[in-house]
Amino acid sequence: MSKKLFVTIAGLLVAALTGWFFYNKYRIVIPPVDGMQSEIGWSAKSVTDTHVGKIKLTKAELQFQNNQLVGGYFEADMNSVTVTDITDAQHNQDFINHITTGDFFEVNRFPTASFRITEVQPKAGNEYRVRGMMTIKDHQQPVEFTASVTPTPTGKRTSATLSVDRTLFGIEYGAQGKRGSEKDWFIHNDFILNVNVVTE
Repeated sequence: MSKKLFVTIAGLLVAALTGWFFYNKYRIVIPPVDGMQSEIGWSAKSVTDTHVGKIKLTKAELQFQNNQLVGGYFEADMNSVTVTDITDAQHNQDFINHITTGDFFEVNRFPTASFRITEVQPKAGNEYRVRGMMTIKDHQQPVEFTASVTPTPTGKRTSATLSVDRTLFGIEYGAQGKRGSEKDWFIHNDFILNVNVVTE
């Protein structure tokens, strides 16, 4: 093999390896979501009680670049809301009817709620500061929280706990500070979401 041919081949190999390296470093990877393991937990408080439950996801996508979280979104099926702390069947159903109708989420008009990431800032370890837009009942509000990404035997689990002020989304039943309810409000304005998205 001539020296000139060798140099040409070597140059092509270097170029190919360099291209492969940068392709893998900067390409966006969207792994499949495990719908069976992905869900949202919720909790809400009144002055006397705390209730907890779950919500199923209809859609979810997480984007990774160079193994780092960079974007994504999820959509929740508001018709799937359950409450897990009320054991009496009738009381449980009455509570579900209450929170899914006009006083709260009006799921017949607004069957889904969603969140879309607009910015991700890496923090220490496996944590990220996430900013995005949440949509509930056609109201959009910016939300910010810390998320963690941990490995699983088959992929990754992305988890976050965030506090949401329901009054920003037009849900004012029994709300603190609502005009005319100063003396008899009893349900906290903020509720908690525990989001878990498992990817393969």
